Amino acid sequence: MIAARDVRLVLEGRTILDGVSFDVARGESIALVGANGSGKTSMLRCLLGFVPFAGRVTIEGHDVVRDGVVVRSLVGYVPQRAAFGDASAAEVLAFVATLRRIEPRRIDVMLDLVGLAAHARDRVRTFSGGMVQRLALAVALLPDPPVVLFDEPSANLDRDGQRLFYDLVARLRAGGHTLLLASHRREEVESLTDRLLHVDWGRLVAAPTPSARVVPFPARGERR
Repeated sequence: MIAARDVRLVLEGRTILDGVSFDVARGESIALVGANGSGKTSMLRCLLGFVPFAGRVTIEGHDVVRDGVVVRSLVGYVPQRAAFGDASAAEVLAFVATLRRIEPRRIDVMLDLVGLAAHARDRVRTFSGGMVQRLALAVALLPDPPVVLFDEPSANLDRDGQRLFYDLVARLRAGGHTLLLASHRREEVESLTDRLLHVDWGRLVAAPTPSARVVPFPARGERR
């Protein structure tokens, strides 16, 4: 479902990603782990075609650079920090529904799913950080995309929000969605993913401990 080959990203003369290659099979849930600044968020941005990079990335066979519109129709994205201006929660989802040609009735379904039904008419600027993150989840899942990318998804959630998020991810996995989570939370990684990709200074590296579930890299014939 996701194939990254020799992805290199240089910003302002600094190498952010240095020859990253990996595959994610359809229906897998993968954790992208590493310290802050290791390149996790940058890798997600490359998968979305948000930044210019060298190498090649495809999602369901579509090149993220050449077929950007198609790729973004297949992918839901939950950023680490979302911003929605002065709109209400319902207005945010209605705007996305119009752009994506989604049935308006899904708006109420999604607000209920993320626990924001009672706040549908409230302005997002009045929301707590956890409520904003819940709305970001609703936006990402509104079109029911086959691939969902998460960037530190539970960082701003309280305990109840984290339980809701874990339940949502379990539903997505059961439904056959392909998931990639950038996270540094051990409990999140262990309970929500099938295997790990460990990033250090822009490269995929070996497991930090023998117990870590890290895929071996590079694959045969690929650059280390």
